[in-house]
Amino acid sequence: MELSRLNELNFNDLLVLDTDISTYDFNVYLENGKHLIKGFCTRCEDKGCNVCPSDQSYKLQNISHGATSEDILIATDKQALSFTDWHKEGVLFLMEGPSIDWGLYEENVFNGHEKKPSKEWYWVHGKQESYSYPQQFKGGRYGALFNSIVFTFKLKNAYLTNLVKCGLNNHEDGYKGIKEYDYECLETCVENVLLKEMAIVNPKVVFCFGSSVEEYLWDLYPGDYPFLVVVLPHPAGRRRGFKDEYYRHLYFTRILEGLYKVGIISIEEAQNKFKEFLTL
Repeated sequence: MELSRLNELNFNDLLVLDTDISTYDFNVYLENGKHLIKGFCTRCEDKGCNVCPSDQSYKLQNISHGATSEDILIATDKQALSFTDWHKEGVLFLMEGPSIDWGLYEENVFNGHEKKPSKEWYWVHGKQESYSYPQQFKGGRYGALFNSIVFTFKLKNAYLTNLVKCGLNNHEDGYKGIKEYDYECLETCVENVLLKEMAIVNPKVVFCFGSSVEEYLWDLYPGDYPFLVVVLPHPAGRRRGFKDEYYRHLYFTRILEGLYKVGIISIEEAQNKFKEFLTL
């Protein structure tokens, strides 16, 4: 996975940073204290497909970007680990899109358009401890879950991103899911960002958080995925009353199964991991 190409996509195309992208990483972000943003993608605004067709009080506002295993390793001071037994294959974890403003964004104007790009390193945010199963295998904290997945399954080239990078929000902090987006907006974002991310990551397996993401991929690759697709419960589902035990079981077993099916994890490692699951 070429981190330089992902950096170019995330920080010079999706977000436009006032920073030397060739050397930009999580350590530089920490030194700066935030992303130094001077612009952002306006493709959908330029096309006029940035407004919700069913309720025009909603338009594209909050902008996210992706995060890699390397970002997690730097954030946890683990980049000097020996990776001889880590898995180098590309693995993609795909969320739906940004929701409400949790204090991650700041208002910005670029080329006559107002948006709220993420000022924090999306999903990772800042320095943190490393987790592994059963730690953080639950809903609610998306970045911590990704952290735990990376260390639990030793994934050197995992990538977490949203299917659409901009949230469809109103001024009352409401948001709409991807089924409410103008379809041209979805096509524009996927064509210009997600498909490029996929080409860089070259995933053997894509883990979709929520059925809406999987349904869109089905439309994108009708009946013939070039990778294995595994659907996981969306972490926000805990608001509907699901318990942490539900997430712990499904996240661990479904991810383990997917990694085994595509040959990233051997049968021996899968058996040992499942024994670990049963005893913890």
